[in-house]
Amino acid sequence: MEFPPLASLDVSSLRWWKTGDSPTEFRLSAGEAPVLLLRWPRDGGSTATAESAGGSWTITRAGFLNPHLLARSADPPASLGRLSVHLSHHAIDVEGGASYRFRRAGLLLPAWKVVDAANAECLHIEPVREGRTLAGGAVIVAPAAAKRPELVLLLALTWTFITLAWFEDEALVPFEDRNVGP
Repeated sequence: MEFPPLASLDVSSLRWWKTGDSPTEFRLSAGEAPVLLLRWPRDGGSTATAESAGGSWTITRAGFLNPHLLARSADPPASLGRLSVHLSHHAIDVEGGASYRFRRAGLLLPAWKVVDAANAECLHIEPVREGRTLAGGAVIVAPAAAKRPELVLLLALTWTFITLAWFEDEALVPFEDRNVGP
């Protein structure tokens, strides 16, 4: 798949689409143009591969007591960024760059947002479901964030987090359907 340069696209409104079940795959598009592809080679796996106009890299979930996502490029081997999971918010640190906070958009809203150090909203991400399955999502990029060089990384880390959390919720479904009691 060929990805046009991000700077040539209108990224104010993006869409995530689930394009494959096995392996699980999501494509981020700006209109008809592909921006980013995330693929989990194994069902339920914790490592995703990401591809964009800027190249390809992996995003791996690690840690138990201190869970986090690590984005690393393969060629040359380098750390790109980290999403650290905390109770009330999550921190995104871009290697050699800015830091962001990632959290729910509201108590009862099924949406997420990314804010910068000045607390200005950069991304608003709203997952879309079909039944209990994650079918895609809508992303609104703030005008000030549209030209940030780390935008693709922010999009990849946040969607990977949302997708992995969804995988975990779907894994619990068989236990929810059991009758409890005598």
